[in-house]
Amino acid sequence: MDSKGIINIELLFCTLIVILLLIVNLPMIENSLNSNIEIHENSKGRILANHIADSINEVNSNEYGFRKKIKMTESVDGKFYKVIVNERETIVEFNNKKGKSAIHPIKLVDSSNKSVNNMELYNGRTYLIEKTLINDNKTDTINQSSILIRQVEN
Repeated sequence: MDSKGIINIELLFCTLIVILLLIVNLPMIENSLNSNIEIHENSKGRILANHIADSINEVNSNEYGFRKKIKMTESVDGKFYKVIVNERETIVEFNNKKGKSAIHPIKLVDSSNKSVNNMELYNGRTYLIEKTLINDNKTDTINQSSILIRQVEN
């Protein structure tokens, strides 16, 4: 056999090996990229949950009447979301996922000063978080610290 035929066969085998390696590695690279995108989305939701929890904790740690206004972002990575605040945590729900952040235990009240289990906050709106006192004759609650979260105009 002449040397030209051997070089062509070696080139053919090398090309096949490179193609096989690419075929095997491309799905792994794609999965890695998808995982990075998902981690980025999840971290955006978690950052939002932490921001709201930090704002509630800041209001709760100050004196009665202290207020803080928060503006909710329009979306989390282009997806609509809602935030649920209960007595112990904030939960951001988006794209069939949940991100949670703990808060110091609080008593939530509505605008009529009645206790509520949770409140829902929605994207793109502005909310006022205020520390108030609750007085409830039915439950003999007098001057109990509570948190009021209400929507306000931008």
